[in-house]
Amino acid sequence: MSSIILAVPSTEQNYAADIIRQLPADEVVALNIDEQQTFMSLQRETLTSYTKGTAILLPDGNEHAASPKHIDLLRQQLNSYGWYTLAIMPPTLPVELNEKSLDSYQQALLQRLNAAQKQAQLHSGVTIIIAQGTSAALLNQLFSTNQLAEPAAFIMLGAFLPEATLNRNIAKALATHQVPTLDISSQQDNVMVTSQLKLRRQLANKHLKALYRQRLVNGSGYNADVQQWVFQEIYGWLGSVGL
Repeated sequence: MSSIILAVPSTEQNYAADIIRQLPADEVVALNIDEQQTFMSLQRETLTSYTKGTAILLPDGNEHAASPKHIDLLRQQLNSYGWYTLAIMPPTLPVELNEKSLDSYQQALLQRLNAAQKQAQLHSGVTIIIAQGTSAALLNQLFSTNQLAEPAAFIMLGAFLPEATLNRNIAKALATHQVPTLDISSQQDNVMVTSQLKLRRQLANKHLKALYRQRLVNGSGYNADVQQWVFQEIYGWLGSVGL
């Protein structure tokens, strides 16, 4: 008797199936990387008579495009303030996180961000990017190496990399690109986040990074009150930089 081997769906595929069941069909859009590769994203149109632009939202690699940790609230609430929102499904994080696997993962993120930025060009206004966790740290590096088109603003939520040397390099990358950056973290974030906040401020000052603000909030990113607090921080900072 021959055996039958069944393919095990990836974490990303499982997340996508759940989202399709739960969200309206007009919010789900497939973006093309190339002729053979697509990925899921979630779009919502602005609810105002004007359009400021597109807010691209990228959750951490272990979350999904409708992540209850900040991303889902932001993708819905920003619509009321003039933003078309596009939340991206990240690739599945590698099981072993090291410099080699993170480099491959970063290139996968780059492909998805390039596709998202093309989608943003179909809408008027500027593009901002809000990214979380490891995803935020890797995009920060892509800006510093000029591999990714710079947005009008970049918001990092709990940015970190899971290796000490790579994690310290976040501060160096942050200081050497001039994308206006809001760096939000929580006192409940892991030590890889909180241990580097002072160095980020120091290097941003050393390199005269013109628009860098750091905010530390208290509480879990899954808590509704904390999410509103973070939203207000983002909204207020965007206004302060003219967006």
